Amino acid sequence: MGKSGAEEMGRSAENSWVPDPVTGYYRPANRAAEIDVAELREMLLKNKIRSQ
Repeated sequence: MGKSGAEEMGRSAENSWVPDPVTGYYRPANRAAEIDVAELREMLLKNKIRSQ
């Protein structure tokens, strides 16, 4: 049946698109920033070496 205003607002917030600060292209607002696998591995290895 009909949806309430709160449900409609929640749905529009889920589907909103915002410009990506790095690329300038629009992307979904609820999507996390992507990280390169090699950069992630390097960050984790640096932290592992320092903790020993």
